[in-house]
Parts: sequence; C-alpha cells; structure tokens
Amino acid sequence: MASPLYRSTDWDQHADRHALLKDPVVTVRQLGRLGLPGSPPTRIDHTLVYTTRRGTFEVFLPPHRPRRIPRRYTAVYEVDMGVHAVRTRVPLPSIDDAHEFEVSVELDWQVTDPARFVRSGHRDVPRLLLGELERAARPVTRRFPIADSAGAEAEVLTVVREGKPLGEEAGLRVLWTVRLRRDEDNVAHARRLQAIEHTTAEGILTQQGGSRVDLEKALRAHAQHQHRLELQEYEAQRIDFYREYLTRGGIDAWALHLAQHPQDSAKAMNSLREDQRERLRAQMNLIKEVLTKTGTEPFELEGPRRLAIDAFNAVFGQHVPVEPGSAEPDAEKETEARTEPDPARLPAQPAADMHGWQPAVPPSPPAAPGEPL
Repeated sequence: MASPLYRSTDWDQHADRHALLKDPVVTVRQLGRLGLPGSPPTRIDHTLVYTTRRGTFEVFLPPHRPRRIPRRYTAVYEVDMGVHAVRTRVPLPSIDDAHEFEVSVELDWQVTDPARFVRSGHRDVPRLLLGELERAARPVTRRFPIADSAGAEAEVLTVVREGKPLGEEAGLRVLWTVRLRRDEDNVAHARRLQAIEHTTAEGILTQQGGSRVDLEKALRAHAQHQHRLELQEYEAQRIDFYREYLTRGGIDAWALHLAQHPQDSAKAMNSLREDQRERLRAQMNLIKEVLTKTGTEPFELEGPRRLAIDAFNAVFGQHVPVEPGSAEPDAEKETEARTEPDPARLPAQPAADMHGWQPAVPPSPPAAPGEPL
C-alpha cells in the first residue's frame, strides 16, 4: 500500500555503485502534503537535495539525513557524488577540411555542488563537458595542418587550461587530458612512407656492407699475392747468393758457412789448410812432370817450362808432405820437399767481400684487414 507521505517516483535510474551514469541524479520524488514523520528510502552515500515551496534548495550530504520531513519540502533529488570516468574520441577540424584530427579525451567528473547541478537541469554530463571542450579547441586546431598534430595538441592544452574550468557552471569538478593525432588514412599513409624509407635504408646499408666486404676481400687477396711475390723474390736472392758462393768454392764457401755458423770456425780452418796443401801438391807434381817430360821437342816445351819455373819459384822453399807409398828417387825431390809449408805463409787466396752483402730477410706475412700491425 502506498504511503501518503510520498507520491510515486518521478525518475529512477535503478543504478548501483558501478553503473555508468550520464546523469548523477538517480531518483526524483515529489512529497505529499501530509506531514507524517519519517524519511524517504535512499542510499547512504547519495546526497539529498530538497526543494521548498519558495523555490530554494536544502542539501543533506551523506551521511546526514533530516529527522522529519517538513511540509515546506515539495520534492527530493537523490544525487550521486561519486567519481565517473569518460573515455571517448572527438574529431576536430584541421586547416584543411579534407582531414580531421582524432582527439582522444579522458574525463573524470564528480558533482561537488549538488544544488547547482539540480538547478542547471543538465541530464548528460559527458556531452556537456565534451561540448565545452570542443568549443574551446575547435578554433585552435583550425590553424594547424594535419601533419602538425604535436603543435596542435600543445596549443589545445594551453588554451583549455587557461580557460574557464570545464563543468564549473554545473557544479562539477573535472580532471581531463587531451591527445591529438592524425586521422587513420593519414596515419596509414605515413606508415607506408616510413616502411618505404626503412626498406630503402636497409637496402643501402646492405649494399654498403657488401661493398666493404668485397673491398676487404680484395685487399686481403692483394696482400697475400704481394707476400707471395716477396717470398719468391727472397728465394731468388737466396738462390743467387748460394749459387755464386758455392760455385767459387774454397774460402768463399767457408766464409758463407762461418757467417751462418760461427761455432764451426775450427773445422773451417782445418779444411782450408787441407785445400791449400792439396793445391800445392798438384802444382809441384805438374812442375815435375813438365820438367822431366821426354819425347817432346825442346822448343815446344820452352813456354810450359818457363811457366813451370815461375810456379816453382812461387812455391820455392815450401815443403809438401809426401804421400804414403811414394819414394824419393833423387836429391831434387829432397830439395823440393826439405821444409814443410807453413799455412800462415801460404799465398793469400782471393776471397769475395762478405762484409758488404747480407742475405735478404724473409718478408713477414700480411696482417688481416682491421688487425693491429
């Protein structure tokens, strides 16, 4: 049975704490003329705004409630005082009518003056706030091209922040933020251009990297080829050196050997003495054969005899050891071999100049490109 204190509800959103509200006025009830005690049923966290017969408002913030309802009250508004969020997108024009900025808007609004909001008569708070934002931002975005979304966003933020607070006339407190971006077609076009630039840059870097790799390979191959040529030249110099001194034999060959192996000096001196003795024996035997040769005309032997006598005079007084098994038939052999030759007094043999030439040093292998020398 209906109470005579209250009439039927004029407005009821049937909203709970988690409902998305556009209108913070949850219910509106008119009051009857009978002044029975009691209070209308309401949520403890909602504000009650009573209207009087004189057209004024009396507000009871939670958890305060009137003990009795005086007859001067004609209606009661139940107002939600919670914080409500709005997330939406609003198109704003650019300098060119063919393109529009897409504006992402985030609003957090709350009723701070219930009586003022009831008096304002607004029923759609998000539309109220977005309308105020559009009226402030539309003239600003008209000055910017679609590509300059960053500049347009900065200017919109400055203008809206310096202007009148959003929702102030309706008794609202609003926290807001705005982000501008180009429209989807323009963004897709910019992404295609960026992909082309990335592909082009990647191709250029790939070609440059391949060119550097090819250049390093060519330089390495050239260095290896040059090293092989230097080795061949070094080997040719060594061959010429050894051919020259080995073909001379004797002192030159031993001088080369001593330059490389100084520890063999004693062996080299003994070998040189033996070589000189053998050469001296061969010369004396040739002289004896020429001087004692028979069956040849004297005039034919005149020249060889003179040469033999000169050679004999060169080695005169030097003693050549007699080979085992040989006999001394006459005094001439005793005269020729009465003294043993002294190696220190032997005639000096012509020797190559070993001080002005050194074997070539083999070249070092080329370093790899990029490695320290």
